[in-house]
Amino acid sequence: MPDNPLNIAVFGESNVGKSHYGAQLIGRLNAETGMLRMRGAALDLTAFDDVVQSLSGGVPGAHTAAGSYTETILPVVTEAHVAIDLSWPDYAGEQVSSLLDERLVPASWHQRVEAADGWVLLVRPKSAPLADDIFSRPLGDLKSSRPEGFSIERSSQARLVELLQMLLYTRRSRTGKEKPALAVLLTCWDELKLPEGTKPAEVLREKLPLFASFLENNWEKSDILIFGLSATGVALTKESPNKDFIYKGAEHMGWAISNEGTQTTDLTMPIAELANAVHN
Repeated sequence: MPDNPLNIAVFGESNVGKSHYGAQLIGRLNAETGMLRMRGAALDLTAFDDVVQSLSGGVPGAHTAAGSYTETILPVVTEAHVAIDLSWPDYAGEQVSSLLDERLVPASWHQRVEAADGWVLLVRPKSAPLADDIFSRPLGDLKSSRPEGFSIERSSQARLVELLQMLLYTRRSRTGKEKPALAVLLTCWDELKLPEGTKPAEVLREKLPLFASFLENNWEKSDILIFGLSATGVALTKESPNKDFIYKGAEHMGWAISNEGTQTTDLTMPIAELANAVHN
């Protein structure tokens, strides 16, 4: 096992499922059923306590409170004995909005951005619909089609591109490091209602063509992985607790889609595959 573990950092905007995936990942690690194992105890898992408790009761966890920021380090190891320090943040979506509006990466993000050997970006396709913006139509056309006083905003795809550009600039300007390997997880895969065997890269190109083009033109093919993810497998509501979560256990729910389009219940797979790509 290497003396210096790989550092993998997780990023994502609001309502993409970071907290639910983190809680479900911890459940898989505790059950020791996947491609990753804990290589020691995490110092503090309290950031996930409420979500874990909610999922065990068959209901969704609460959204992260505005203004909060915590970071959990999960020390894990792959089947190939690649050690990883997985940095999992818990922050309100307003932080990403503020980052983009102010053009400033907060100091609390610097260590994750700069030190990571690999990045994991969670993207919810259904929350990033195709839309007209200043990148797809002339500004004059957009203004003429909007009521007076209506502001022209960036589309969801443009926001994702800008987020990565800012993270890359911060990393390069402060450390001189090149781009890290990148895993894009298309979350809430179940709500897309796709045929079995659909490949995540195809969905990315169809649903987010601008973002997909940016990735293809800025990363080597071997350094980018695209996965599908449904951390819970179904939509959960507080009004109607899901009995499968209660009686089977949350650690048995949810699944991921590999780069080839195959489904697996091993939610650790995307992280392990990214670590293997970095290590190799």
